[in-house]
Amino acid sequence: MDLTELINAMVSQLKGNKLVVPLTPLAKQPSHQHCMLCGSQAMLGLKLNFYSNQDEVWSIVQGSIHQQGYQGILHGGFLSALLDAVMCQTIFNQKVEAVTADMNIRFLHEIPTNSEMLIKGEVVSHYASLYKVKAQIYVENRLMVKADARFMKKRV
Repeated sequence: MDLTELINAMVSQLKGNKLVVPLTPLAKQPSHQHCMLCGSQAMLGLKLNFYSNQDEVWSIVQGSIHQQGYQGILHGGFLSALLDAVMCQTIFNQKVEAVTADMNIRFLHEIPTNSEMLIKGEVVSHYASLYKVKAQIYVENRLMVKADARFMKKRV
């Protein structure tokens, strides 16, 4: 099973087998080639791939000891970065580049270091140059962390 099929299966399972539009890979953004999370040129980066079904953006991330905070638990800052990354990709999916203005995060449960995480982002609304976006992190179909944020359209 390739990565696209895997993420389609995971999202379908999370949605109770109600995935109407299959996910397709998003193109890498030239402005983010050195991003520590999604950049393809980041030497020590995660090189995350993102997938979209038009309204939502998804990715799969495998945690490791290298993102640990407390012993055996993923660091909250790392989880925050994942949420920020999927929200940014969600705005890229709207053909817009934007930067984070503010973000509110709720840590609902600790995530063990070796967890496979499914992350989701979606644009809630936008007005002029301001985008409201939300994101979630799931482990084994359980909501672990959620965030909402505002992004400002990037000035050229």
